[in-house]
Amino acid sequence: MRFASFRTKMTADMKKAAKILIGDDDRELCESLTDVLAYFGFETAWVGNGKAALEAVADRSCRVVLLDLLLPGVDGLEVMRRILETDPTMIIIMMSGHGNIRNAIQATRLGAYDWLEKPFESERLLITVRNALEKWTLLREKTLLLEEARQRYRMVGTSEPMREIFRLIDKVAPTNSTVLISGESGTGKELVARAIHLNSRRASAPFIKVNCAAIPETLIESELFGHKKGAFTHAVSDRAGKFLQAHGGTLFLDEIGDLSPDAQAKVLRAVEYGEIETVGTDTTEIVDVRLIAATNKNLRSMMSEKRFREDLYHRINFINIHIPPLRKRVEDVLPLARHFLDVYSRENQLPSRMLTPDAIHVMQTYDWPGNVRELRHLMERVFVLVEPLKVTSQHLYDLLAGKRSLSRDEEEDPDYRQAVKAFEKSYITNQLISNGWNISQTARRMRVARSMLYKKMDEYGIRQMSSD
Repeated sequence: MRFASFRTKMTADMKKAAKILIGDDDRELCESLTDVLAYFGFETAWVGNGKAALEAVADRSCRVVLLDLLLPGVDGLEVMRRILETDPTMIIIMMSGHGNIRNAIQATRLGAYDWLEKPFESERLLITVRNALEKWTLLREKTLLLEEARQRYRMVGTSEPMREIFRLIDKVAPTNSTVLISGESGTGKELVARAIHLNSRRASAPFIKVNCAAIPETLIESELFGHKKGAFTHAVSDRAGKFLQAHGGTLFLDEIGDLSPDAQAKVLRAVEYGEIETVGTDTTEIVDVRLIAATNKNLRSMMSEKRFREDLYHRINFINIHIPPLRKRVEDVLPLARHFLDVYSRENQLPSRMLTPDAIHVMQTYDWPGNVRELRHLMERVFVLVEPLKVTSQHLYDLLAGKRSLSRDEEEDPDYRQAVKAFEKSYITNQLISNGWNISQTARRMRVARSMLYKKMDEYGIRQMSSD
C-alpha cells in the first residue's frame, strides 16, 4: 500500500479514542493496516477469526470494524449480521481479496457501510475510514437525541387504565396503522402520540404536530398541503405543507374535529392514497406519512350532525386509544407529581421537593378539572414558589387560592378559576372537620373573620354538622 505521500484532515474529536477493529487472518495485512491508521492517529485492535471479532465488539469500545469476508470459523457476513443485531450503529467495512460485484451488493444489503477490495490503496482506506467515523458520530448523536426525546416524553402511570394504554402503544407502535386518541383536554394525548412515534420504525424521522383548532379555516389547507408562490394573497414564496414535512415520519393532527369539511376531504385522500395536492398547483405528490389524530370532542355526535365525515372517522379510527381523566385514575396523581418535581429539579439543578402526607391527601381527593396539565403546572409553581423542601397542604391551598402572584392568562382561564374554587372548598371543609366544626376556632386557624367563613360556607354549600 502507498501512504507516505497522502495526508487527510481528521478532526480531534474523530481521532480521539477512535478504536478501529481489524478482523482478518492475514497477519501481514493487519500489521500494514495498523501502521497506516496509527500514523494518522487512530487506535486499532486486531483479531484473526470471526469468534474473536464478535468478542472484541462486545466490549463496545470500537467504532468501526474492518472485516474480511472469508474469516476462519464464522465468516465475515455472519459476523456482520450478529454485530448489527446487537448494535445497529456500528459501522462495518467489508474487505476481500476475492471480491466481486455480487459480494459487494450482498454485503451492503446486509448492512455494510462500504466495501474495500484487496489490495487497496491507503488513500481509499483513509477516506473510507474518515467518512465511516463521521457517520458513526451522526448515528450516535441521533441515538442520544432519540433517547433524550423518549425521556422527555416519558409517560408515567400505574393505574390499570394507563397500563392498558401502555399495552396498546406497544402493539400499535411497530405498525403503520392510523390511531385516534380521545380524551379531555390536558389528559396527555400528545404524549401518547409521541410515545407511539418514538417506539416505531419511524422514530428517527420527523414528528410533525398540527393544532387544527389554532389555524384559521382559510389557512388550514395551505398549512397541511403547502402552497406555491402567488397561490393567494400573501403567498410570497413556495411553502412545504405539514404532510410533506412529515414524509417518512408521523403527522399528529391535534383537535382534528376542528377541520373544515373541505380540509377533511383532502386529509382523507392523503391518508387513504398517500396523495397530496399543493395549493396553487394541479400536481399530485406522493407522501409516506403515518397519521395520528386526537380530539376532545365526540366525533360520533359530529357525524350525526354532518359536521364530521363518516368515511374519515372510520379511516382514522382504525385503532382508538382513550385516555381517562385524571380524576378517574387517582393512583397516577402521586407518581405524576413526583415525576414533575424530579424533572424540574434536574432541569434547574436544585434539590427536589417532598410532599407531606397531608399534601398527598389533598392531591388525591381533588378532582383535577385541568387533568395532567393542571397537575404539571401546579408542581411547577410549587417548585418555583415554595421555599421549604417539604410541601404541605397549606402550600397547595395557598397556590390554588390565589395567594401567590398569578399571570393574567391564569386569572382569566375558566379551568383555573374552577380549580381555585374546588381547592378552596376542599380546604375549608378539611379545616372545619379537623376543628370539629367549631366555626370560631376554624376562623382563627384560617386567619379570617367568622363572617367571611360563613359567607364561604354558604357560597360552596358546606353544611355545618355541629353547632358553634
